[in-house]
Order: sequence, then structure tokens, then C-alpha cells
Amino acid sequence: MTPYDMGRISAFLILHRKLEDRSDKRGMRPDEKELGALLREATVDELHDLEDLMSGQGFVLVQLTSFDIEGIGPGTRVYLAARRADMPSCLVDGSHVPEGMGLHTQPTAAKIWFTQIWLLHLDLLYTQLDRSPSERGRWINASFTREMLQDAVHAHINDHVRKLNAVQLGDSEVYDVLCAEKGTEISKRVKRFLDLMCKGGLLEERGEGVYRQTLLSAVEMKENFDRSLAPLMLASEQTGQRTTMGQVARALLTTTQEALSEGGEQ
Repeated sequence: MTPYDMGRISAFLILHRKLEDRSDKRGMRPDEKELGALLREATVDELHDLEDLMSGQGFVLVQLTSFDIEGIGPGTRVYLAARRADMPSCLVDGSHVPEGMGLHTQPTAAKIWFTQIWLLHLDLLYTQLDRSPSERGRWINASFTREMLQDAVHAHINDHVRKLNAVQLGDSEVYDVLCAEKGTEISKRVKRFLDLMCKGGLLEERGEGVYRQTLLSAVEMKENFDRSLAPLMLASEQTGQRTTMGQVARALLTTTQEALSEGGEQ
């Protein structure tokens, strides 16, 4: 593998987050077949060099086969660019999130909506399925509908957020943004969130408003949970009750923006 080949592979993985090496060409992107062959024939040292290159750009190179996880065809190798939890996320950082959420002039509001919906969508993928973040193999059956997510966001805002005492809560940008919702905004924000997640390779639309978790999403959750969500969930469990991922969204109502930045995001 030449340095030029390594650069091509790295660029492909950063753009698409997944590269498959398989005999069936159907549905493969341009150059994917050739790049998969280069990876299959790469030496151990060359793969280590590629891993170092990807690490410097904020990603972990993950290699999987059908022996590792369900959903991968026999003889197929899948290479994933999983985000490192100790580096900024290419999905939630940058101007494309405010634009993607339809709030290009309100970047803070865009991140609040994105984060809250992200936590609630994890409730559908994990809590509702009685599934641990380490169970990446169950990604193949982890799906929900747009309506289910909209209902979850609606219930979160109307059954919990709006019932909080604003005076006792103090200065909370999260509370202010969510309570400013007038009844029509939820469906818009959910739709834009889903579009961003599909674009980022973390969800795939299956038709009829059904969305399924991707293998990349399941791998990233397993890799990054301990450094991102686990500390927030442990803090919420000080009451002695089991905390769900959706309940972490409630905890963020009283968490400052500085604390969120230090804690990192998925």
C-alpha cells in the first residue's frame, strides 16, 4: 500500500465512515471495490500506519467480519471510521448542525435540540429494547418510526420540561429553548435531526418513516459510552433509581454549557 493509496482510503472512510470489502459489487460506491482489495492485501505494518493516520484525524479504524457481528455477509470485511470520544465530533461540531437543524442563526438552540433528540432516540434504540450499550450485535433489529420519536420528544417537553419550576431552575438555556416550542416545531426538528443522522451514517431510512440504527452507530456507542454518556447517567443515579438515556436529557436542563463542553458529546 503506497502513501497515495493510504490517503485515498483515509479520505473515503472520513467521507463515508464505512468501507466494505466483498465480492458482490451491488450498491458499492465508486472506488470502494478497489480500496477494499487494497485493505485486504495490506500488511500488518501498513494497517498500523493507517490506524495512526485515522487516529490523528479523530477516528478509530474498526475491522469486522461476519464472525464478529450479525448483519455482515459471509466473506465480507467491513472497515469503520468510528469517532474517538476524546476528540470533537464531526457530526455535532461546525456550522452544518445549525444549518441542518434549520437554526443557522441560533447555533446554541440548534445544539440543544440536536442533543435532546439524540438522547431520546437512544432511548428507543436501547432502553425500550432492554439493550445494553455494549450490545452492538443487536443493531440489525434496532429501529423506530419518525412518529415514535416525535411522540417521545413531545412527551419529554410537555410532561416534564413544562412542569418544572422555572424560578427554582434558574438560568437554563435548555429550558428556555424547549419551552419556546409552540406546537409545530417538534416535527420540523425531528425531521431535520433524522436527516442529519442519516447523512452522518448513524441511521438509515428503511422506508415508510422507519429508521434503523447503523452498524457504525452501534460500534461508536459501544466504544464511546464509558467516556460520554456513562458519567452523566451515574450522576443521575445518585437518587438510587435506574436512569435511562432519555432521562439524561432531563439532567441536561440543569447542566451548564461549560460542563457539556468538558464532558464531550457522542
